[in-house]
Amino acid sequence: MTLKKTAAGVILLTMMVTGAACSSEPKNTASPAPTASAAASPQATAETQDAVNMKGYIAARIAQEKAGFLFGEAKSKDDKPILNPIAADSKEKAVKFLSSYFDSAMADKLAAHYLTDQKADGAIVTNAAAFFPTNLLTTTKADITFDAANTADLVKFTTKDGVTYSTKKVDDKFIVTDAAKK
Repeated sequence: MTLKKTAAGVILLTMMVTGAACSSEPKNTASPAPTASAAASPQATAETQDAVNMKGYIAARIAQEKAGFLFGEAKSKDDKPILNPIAADSKEKAVKFLSSYFDSAMADKLAAHYLTDQKADGAIVTNAAAFFPTNLLTTTKADITFDAANTADLVKFTTKDGVTYSTKKVDDKFIVTDAAKK
């Protein structure tokens, strides 16, 4: 019995030593000198306008999804659409939530469109009619035409059904400033 314990102990000790030796990084005293490309800034090339356009489009899709979450996802016991209590329980909180995705004027327009004076189950009843003239969540890049005058800070695009969305960069991310059928 003690021979088995001793053998097991020796095997365990061998595995621990081997594991420790294998897991430690090899010591390399002759490290290569950094190359010129490694010394260059991490963003040596400018972002293409196509990439910027996609960021604006994706930001608008996310913003529309968040508005749907806030105003159309929750239902009262009698199946009325209500302001999502997870994100907000007042107009001010709803506008604050939306301000991460929309500029302040657009967030106010959304709140004015969706919020009613009615209450159900202690929550504000929301307008079931969609604010946005088209659902971006059902579109693809092929359904979008980007404005030729777009810049690194402003992206406009039009859907195939004629709705123009405008986004602008604020604090290194895009927010929606307008959505209108032309």
